[in-house]
Amino acid sequence: MSEISLGRCILAPMAGITGYPFRKISLKYGAEFCFTEMISSEGFLRNDKKTLELLESGAGIAKTGIQLFGNSAAVLSEAAKKAFDAGFKVIDVNAGCPVKKVVKTGAGSALLKDPALFADIACSVRKSVKDAFFTVKFRSGFDFNSVNFIEIGKIAEDYGINALFFHPRTRSQMFGGAADHSQTKKLKESVRIPVYASGDVFTADDALNIMNYTGADGIMFARGAVGKPWIFGDYLNISAAGGRSEKKAPYMTVMSDKIDILLELNEEISSFYGETRGFNVMKPHLYNFLKGFKGSKELRAAVNNAKSGKENAEILEILKTKIAPNEYSEPAG
Repeated sequence: MSEISLGRCILAPMAGITGYPFRKISLKYGAEFCFTEMISSEGFLRNDKKTLELLESGAGIAKTGIQLFGNSAAVLSEAAKKAFDAGFKVIDVNAGCPVKKVVKTGAGSALLKDPALFADIACSVRKSVKDAFFTVKFRSGFDFNSVNFIEIGKIAEDYGINALFFHPRTRSQMFGGAADHSQTKKLKESVRIPVYASGDVFTADDALNIMNYTGADGIMFARGAVGKPWIFGDYLNISAAGGRSEKKAPYMTVMSDKIDILLELNEEISSFYGETRGFNVMKPHLYNFLKGFKGSKELRAAVNNAKSGKENAEILEILKTKIAPNEYSEPAG
């Protein structure tokens, strides 16, 4: 465990997004660590076919952690042991997912309502994977009447959890409002273990500002990385420079590089999932990338109507040709 380093910028687990192809590309373009999609501990133990597909990590398993969810200390600890034996040296327990179908089972952010159960899970998982790097991702509380992130953070620390991934919204907020990073700052000041900031990290500049304000040990990119896998390298560059450089690469060169990276991602997705299934997996990346582009209405419509990875690639090639004569302009940030 002493050799494990998560680095400073991490790709968060996201359902339907952080499958193997996106993790592979994110690691190539600057992410220092990444996580699988959220994995059902029960499905994993049953060797559910769909669940096992989510675990594919290839040569990147050393830089990949598994995120498990569930509501049973016994089941989670058994799943953690199985994951560790399969090669995952970083095990994360989800205590932050706000989605109703997860919460109603008592998992995800529902764990925040029962600190005693959370403590039992932390204790059991720690005992089952003594040599793993054990983390937890959680929110500030279940609702505004039960904001207990300091209590949860201290329980995690007391039971040997190695690092915290913190999203400063309550479950009741879902993804509305603004992430309150004054809470991240407070959590960092309240515990001795590393704290990674998450929430409203949509640009490299957002990440740098949050890091400077909170004193966090690292940053976790989630929605801000969808369709923008170069955001990790961008953050590392401006972080090393102490801020955004006044010297910018020529606009056309930067955009061509970005489109080429998305073409590469599209190819990886099509190869892994197949043309028919892959085009749908790629769509969120294209939607997010095109969001805010002036003049790209017809391309967004084309994404909506695409039926194959080949058509997704054609859309990106069209964008590349139209960027050159400035028919489209990229949104700020």
